[in-house]
Amino acid sequence: MDIQKLSMDMAQIRLQDQVGTRVMSMALGQAKEQSAELLRLMNSAALPAVTDPALGKKVDLLA
Repeated sequence: MDIQKLSMDMAQIRLQDQVGTRVMSMALGQAKEQSAELLRLMNSAALPAVTDPALGKKVDLLA
């Protein structure tokens, strides 16, 4: 068994794990920012309150 090769392989696996974790962390941060922006956009586009109480009470089925 080659100890030096085993050590290098383990170091490479550890580095790959660290890089994968960092990339996932960056993706999570970006997803949080996008969801916060989407919520802000949805809240700003809220429809005004309906003031006509008869609105939507009748449906024209012949149209």
